[in-house]
Amino acid sequence: MDNSQRAWELAMVLIANGKISFDPANPVGSVEILAKHLQAMEAALQEQPLFNPNSYPSAERVSKPAHRRPALARVD
Repeated sequence: MDNSQRAWELAMVLIANGKISFDPANPVGSVEILAKHLQAMEAALQEQPLFNPNSYPSAERVSKPAHRRPALARVD
């Protein structure tokens, strides 16, 4: 999938979640706003390398500090 398709799909999700506004009563203005978001997302996707799971540490390689306390402590 190319970056423009990925940007389009992301924009549709953001519109559906209300993160990008789209007003059917003002389609011209909404399309202009959408076009700006699409350009920004496509540019960001081009700058980002594709996800490479090998470049991130696995759970086995990440050690947790032994001195961690539980997030919630019980108070009696």
